[in-house]
Amino acid sequence: MKKFFKFLISKQYLKHILLIVGVWILIILIESWYLKSHTNFGEQIPVPSFYKIHADDLDEFVAGKDIQYEIKDSVYLDDWPKGTVCWQYPRPTDSTGMYVKSGRKIQLSVVPLSAKMLSMPKVVDMSKRMAETTLNSLGFRTTVSYKPAPEGKDFVLAQLFNGQPIAPGTPIQKGSRIELVVAKGNTGETTPLPNLVGLTIIQAQERLQNLTLILSPQCDNCASEADFANAVVTSQSPAGGEGVNVAAGSTITVWATK
Repeated sequence: MKKFFKFLISKQYLKHILLIVGVWILIILIESWYLKSHTNFGEQIPVPSFYKIHADDLDEFVAGKDIQYEIKDSVYLDDWPKGTVCWQYPRPTDSTGMYVKSGRKIQLSVVPLSAKMLSMPKVVDMSKRMAETTLNSLGFRTTVSYKPAPEGKDFVLAQLFNGQPIAPGTPIQKGSRIELVVAKGNTGETTPLPNLVGLTIIQAQERLQNLTLILSPQCDNCASEADFANAVVTSQSPAGGEGVNVAAGSTITVWATK
């Protein structure tokens, strides 16, 4: 035991201890130098907000900030300025408290300058819920208006864009608002039914425009939309005229010829 304690206080042992401590200090100094020179250890650069910065102005925006940017994709947002940044990662330091190192690339998403065009689907005769789900999944917005109809309660009677019928397959901008005219069911209300015989189909549509009635035109010899619109009504069911009333929302079928 005496020899062991004697060894612990010997010059040889102390010399080895000092050598080991010196090596560890040297390793720590080398690692510290490496981290600072190669990994920017401890450096903190604030992340600015890129939101609503136009893509053409990004180079000027990042000048002198020791950061870079990368546009990853485009995302259409109807109410966001076209061509501007709508998403970034990492998010701004003022909202997260997080910093980055110099040269860090900030990932960005930009709203495209022109909206994506989509083909309008057919949602007429679908239930209101199914029609809304179909349109929303494609990127359209919807509004709903109701019209008395004795049959098909809560089913779509018409699909409108800017107040006008829009046919399936029509190219339309993503994010557009589609109005769904939905059957309200038989409310017990009645409405006058005018005589449509002798009118063109387009005139008949105008005559019923302010009435809660649905026009179903038929034309066997119409070869074009112009022929169809200007075909003359020869008969209708039910028949109309002065003093004739039908249930609100009824479908009026007319037969026409060009």
